[in-house]
Amino acid sequence: MNRGYTHLIGRRTVVGRRGRRAGLLLLLALPVLLATLAAGLFSSTAPSAEQRAVSVMGRAEGYVTQADPVMADKLAAELRQRAPGIKVLAIDDNSEFPVWAKDRTVTVRYVDTDWSSPLVEGRYRLLEGRFPSKLGEIAVSRALAGTQGLRVGDSLPYRWKRDAPAQIVGLVESPQAHASHDYLGAPGQLRAWPRTGSDTTNVLPSAYGLLLAGDAEQVAVAQEVVATGGVQLQTRSGIAGSRTMIEREPALLLAPGVLVLAIIGAGAFALRMRRTRAEFALLAGIGLPDRDLRYAAVSGAVWASAIAVPAGWLLGSLLSLAARPLLPRITDKDIAPYDPLLIGGALTILLSVAVAALAAVLTSRHPAGLPARERVRTAARNGRARLWAPVLCGVGALGIAVAAAFQDDETISSIAAVTGIVALAAAALTRIADLLSGLARLADGTLSGRIALRAFARDPRRPVSAIVIGSVCLALTVGILGTLSSVTAQNRASYTGNRHLDQVEALLYSGSDARAVGQALAEVFPAGTPIVKGTYPVDERLLRASPSPALTPPWSVVWQAGGDFADRKQTIEVVDDGTTFKALTGRSWTPQERKALEGGRILVLAPEYIKGDRVTLSRPNGLPTSTDQSDTRQNISGAVLSDPVDATTLTRASAYLTTKTAHALGAKTVDYSVIASPTTGLAPDLTERLVKVLEPVDIVMADVRIETGPELTPPSLWYLLLGLALAAVVTVLGITITSSATELRPDLIRLHRIGLSPGTLRRIVIWQSTTIAALAAILGIATGWGLTAARNWPGSIPVVMDWTAITAVLALTLTLGTAYGALATPRTIGNTLNRTET
Repeated sequence: MNRGYTHLIGRRTVVGRRGRRAGLLLLLALPVLLATLAAGLFSSTAPSAEQRAVSVMGRAEGYVTQADPVMADKLAAELRQRAPGIKVLAIDDNSEFPVWAKDRTVTVRYVDTDWSSPLVEGRYRLLEGRFPSKLGEIAVSRALAGTQGLRVGDSLPYRWKRDAPAQIVGLVESPQAHASHDYLGAPGQLRAWPRTGSDTTNVLPSAYGLLLAGDAEQVAVAQEVVATGGVQLQTRSGIAGSRTMIEREPALLLAPGVLVLAIIGAGAFALRMRRTRAEFALLAGIGLPDRDLRYAAVSGAVWASAIAVPAGWLLGSLLSLAARPLLPRITDKDIAPYDPLLIGGALTILLSVAVAALAAVLTSRHPAGLPARERVRTAARNGRARLWAPVLCGVGALGIAVAAAFQDDETISSIAAVTGIVALAAAALTRIADLLSGLARLADGTLSGRIALRAFARDPRRPVSAIVIGSVCLALTVGILGTLSSVTAQNRASYTGNRHLDQVEALLYSGSDARAVGQALAEVFPAGTPIVKGTYPVDERLLRASPSPALTPPWSVVWQAGGDFADRKQTIEVVDDGTTFKALTGRSWTPQERKALEGGRILVLAPEYIKGDRVTLSRPNGLPTSTDQSDTRQNISGAVLSDPVDATTLTRASAYLTTKTAHALGAKTVDYSVIASPTTGLAPDLTERLVKVLEPVDIVMADVRIETGPELTPPSLWYLLLGLALAAVVTVLGITITSSATELRPDLIRLHRIGLSPGTLRRIVIWQSTTIAALAAILGIATGWGLTAARNWPGSIPVVMDWTAITAVLALTLTLGTAYGALATPRTIGNTLNRTET
């Protein structure tokens, strides 16, 4: 037969006309559209390598920071000496710089340097006025100015130097952080604060950096010089290499679209196989060879995918391009240069067309050995499905066994576990037909339900295909929800910080009275909230010389376990009661621990700091700013090892003693902080309330630590994927149910001809749609849970599901299934069948 005529047969039978054609094209285009939209949005929001480098080091070739300004100056001099001609620019910054805004302290990001240098070009964008060039001039970000009601010409002084000049001469914006509160000073301003105005306190640990620029040889020499000083030189290539694989290749996000297309394509073609099979049987009966029929099926699929896939890619690209002007308002940063992802798009189109053709081949085979007349009457048999079920179960069991055997290799274990879960889900799908038969035998309650479910049992191919398509989208949605909730729960459970979760600590660096601070904190938290003082032993001589008691270096205990940490030291804290012990450790003290402390002994928390019953005390001989950083050591006997404590406790101290014991050893005790340990969580307006009560006692928010734990907001990519998955659920479910109802039309016409009312026919469609949605939801949720477990288990992450969100997804699915069924019911049904509805 002529190939063109055969192709026309494929288009008319496999693809269909009007509504059937539109439904198939939408099903094939949607996965590619969503994947292209996701890739396009992510490529626009993820900063390019150049943007990321400019945000860190401007136009320089290298960047290095020191904690001591003297060391930074020495390093700059050595670099100029060892690499003649290299450009070195000092840049000082502080991420928690306190400034005085009208009646309260505000924390900002401070940076000062020579803003006329080309090395810092691009780091900040000037919006109004000019960059500061002399002491007393500042520039602030537009976000900070808008929040505080500032403009050029106003003043925003340093918190502890309110009488020092700080006139705003310009408004700026960080390209990669539009909403950040930035405060730019003239070169040397940070180091000049102590010599300006009246000083209340001026202890401000900061980073003193150097920007470097030169040829390759000079940069190589700079790397050698910096390495000998024990610090690391950041380079542009290093920053570019730190990007993730997805950030480097956003086109990888197109791969899930091809995979989903393969599944949806197979389901879509199987969904219409009842009518297509009947038409192919009639064509075979009039002499058309099976080879031509297969060609017709494949050519129809290729034609549909060749139209739908490029259209989906083009529409996704146009939507992502149209969204680019809106992204800076959403992400608060500049967008990356536009990347049309042409290579990834071309590969996606080719692969998508290939998988669509393969799906048509796999779903358009005739029952072997049956004559044409019987093929018209023969429903699809599930014999092959029953053969596949044990095979898939075996693959699933093998995958889980491999995952268990290779637990030490997270990658292999995860891949094997995911493979096992997918195989088990596929095995469950092969028995959907049997489940539908069982439901049909139980469906005797209503006429419409009995007809709907028994129609499923007679021809399970259509409902199974629809259930497969819906369950895939739901499994992806539930998998993303499970990953989000599990990772968040694991991060909080395994979090190690300087305080326990939900604790609030006010550091007394400004010399505030601990009792007054404690009373202020008591006004913020519920009655009965434990509020204790953080106290440690210090040397009396250093206490008198320190600018603030809380800044006096504490006594420490010395590492006793040898090895690479032979000179490690850790702070000793003062604990006089059980309330303080529980606030610092997160648990109550044991009778043995209480007896040891009250008996005048040192309680050691980590076994590495005790040898037998002996500990070594370390007493600093100078302040942190002194050139004398030596210590005096003393061995003390009678120490006791505590019961195990968590990692957070060990970040603060490795030994406890009482005030009485500290005095007996010749130490003075100082209160360096006040700690509140609320048991009811943190209020949303906590920061505002803390500012209100702590400002009067000279505690600024820069000296307050609120232990919220790890970042609770997942990366925006996860929200993007979740949104796209939900969009896929809503859209694909609607198209699938509508297509299923369209394929049901011949049966509805026959039922109408024997006297069933339009209301009964509508209830039949609703029954079938709700059944498809319910089974797809159950299978999708179970598979999504399994995928989450497969991803988490190799990494020892517990499976924590957000059942509220999953219940909402389930309710949405069932509601949509019912609504789509009601909408998909034909409004007018004639009493005759046309030639395509046999």
